[in-house]
Amino acid sequence: MITIPRTEEENKRVREAQRISILEAAKNIFARKGWSTTITDIASAASVSPGLIYHYFVNKEAIFCELLGQTIQSDLDIFQQLMQSGDTAAQRLEMLISSMLKFRQDQIKQFGITVQAAKETSSSGNELEIMRRIFKNLKNNDSKAKDLQELMMKRVQTVHEIVLQLIVEGQKNGEFASDPPPKLALMIFQSIQGLTTLALDKPEEYEQHYPYTDIIMRMLYS
Repeated sequence: MITIPRTEEENKRVREAQRISILEAAKNIFARKGWSTTITDIASAASVSPGLIYHYFVNKEAIFCELLGQTIQSDLDIFQQLMQSGDTAAQRLEMLISSMLKFRQDQIKQFGITVQAAKETSSSGNELEIMRRIFKNLKNNDSKAKDLQELMMKRVQTVHEIVLQLIVEGQKNGEFASDPPPKLALMIFQSIQGLTTLALDKPEEYEQHYPYTDIIMRMLYS
């Protein structure tokens, strides 16, 4: 029987499918075991050899960076689409807050490392502090970790800029109260941090009343 070798394009598809399978397996393991996750754990969950994983990723930190980076980039794409929509400032801000809450919820559900880092920061719920704790556990010379840190900072900065922009726009249109925009923005971010703390400490209570968007939005109306 003659075996026809795969084309380069077919090989690329196989490699990409294998890579995705490894990432999906790693996501589940990280959610359960946090930093104690090993390459062997991931290999077992993905039904591949540890050696094959090293063909795609240099270490578990690189896998984690890839997973969290995908989540952050998806959020940034949503923000861009949001600002290009023709909805009112209030509608766009409501969607943004929903996205921010979902991002936190995804972190908690999918990334045990993020939860572990948050608890190590005394459950403050502060996104930057959580990320700083995570990066302390990543290798300093890992370029992927540095790229992820830059992406995370970009996300935080983008969110702050958009929230302020939408509050100013909404005030001009008479949609929001006339309080100083930075004050209203701070109220939004403090509320989300508080909800993150609740999700970490009392997840069942948090889920019972999720998504909270309407409650946060009420603070903005005159």
